[in-house]
Amino acid sequence: MGQPWYESISDEMAAVDEAMAKALQSNEPKLKEMCEYMVATGGKKIRPAVCILSHLACGGARNKREVINVGAAFEIIHSATLIHDDINDQGELRRGRKALYRQYSISRSIITGDFMFAMGFRLLGRSSSAIVDFVVEASAAMGESEFIQKDFEHTPRVTEADYIEIIRGKTAMPIVAAAKSGAYLSGADHDTIEAIGDYALDVGLAFQIIDDTLDIVGDTEKTGKRIGVDLIEGKPTLPVIYAMRHPVYGDRIRSVFSRDGTSQDDVEEVIGLMKKTDAVERCREKAYGYADRAISYLSVLEDSVYKDALVDLANYVVRRDR
Repeated sequence: MGQPWYESISDEMAAVDEAMAKALQSNEPKLKEMCEYMVATGGKKIRPAVCILSHLACGGARNKREVINVGAAFEIIHSATLIHDDINDQGELRRGRKALYRQYSISRSIITGDFMFAMGFRLLGRSSSAIVDFVVEASAAMGESEFIQKDFEHTPRVTEADYIEIIRGKTAMPIVAAAKSGAYLSGADHDTIEAIGDYALDVGLAFQIIDDTLDIVGDTEKTGKRIGVDLIEGKPTLPVIYAMRHPVYGDRIRSVFSRDGTSQDDVEEVIGLMKKTDAVERCREKAYGYADRAISYLSVLEDSVYKDALVDLANYVVRRDR
C-alpha cells in the first residue's frame, strides 16, 4: 500500500489475504467466483490492520496465527456488510468496480454475503468467546445505526449529534472491535484494552467524516465511486448537515436534500453551492480533532514501531484522498 502504517505489518497483512482466500473456498464455483470478485476489489483493510497493530503494539507475538485469522475474519465480515449495503442503497460502484449485485444478481449476492458472514464467524469461533462478544456488540451497533440513518434520510432536521450516533455504530464500532480483539489476544490488561478501543472509536469517526467529505470534493478516479452519491440517496452526512445551515445557500440545499428522486443536475448544483460554504473545512477540522484525540489514547503504550504505525494510521485517515 505504500503507507508508513502498513509497512511494519506487510507480512502479516499478506497472511491475512491468504487466510481470507482459504476461508472463502467453496465447492460451488459461482459462489467461489463471487467471493473472489468481492475480495479482489481490494480496499484499505483498516480493520485487520488495526487488529494486528493493536496486538503487536501491546506486546503480542509477531506473526501469531490467531490474530491473523481474527483480522481476516473482520475483513470478511466487513466485505459481507458491503454486499448488503450496496443492495440496500442500490449502489452502482464499489471501489471502482461494479457492485457485486450489479455484476451478478441480487439473489446470488445476498447468498454470497450470508456465506461470507458465516465463514467470517467460523474463523472467529476458533478464537476466544470475548472476541466473539466484541464482534456481536459491533454488529448490533451497525444494525441499529442503519435504522437510525434510514429515519433521517432526506430529513433536513437531522443534527450533528444524530450523525455522530449513526457513524459510531456504522463505521467506528467494527474498528473498535478489531482493535480490542488484537489487544485482548496480546494479553493486555483491561485499561489498555479500553484505551485501544477509545483510540479506534475516534479513528473510525474521523475515517467516516473524511469519507463523507470526499463524496463532495473527491475525485472519482481515486475514490472509486461517483461524486454526490450520498446526496442522491439522501444520506445525512456531516458536510450536508453543515451546508444546510448556511444562511445564504442553506434553503436550496435543504430543498434538494429533502427530495426523493434527486436529479444529477440538482446534485451538481448543490455540490457547487456546498463548495461555497465552509462545510468541507469544518468537516476536516472535526476529523483532525478526532484523530488528535485518538493519538492521545496511545500514551498507555510503550514506544515501538507498532505504536508509531497506529499514530501514522490516525493521521492517514484524515489526510487521504480516496
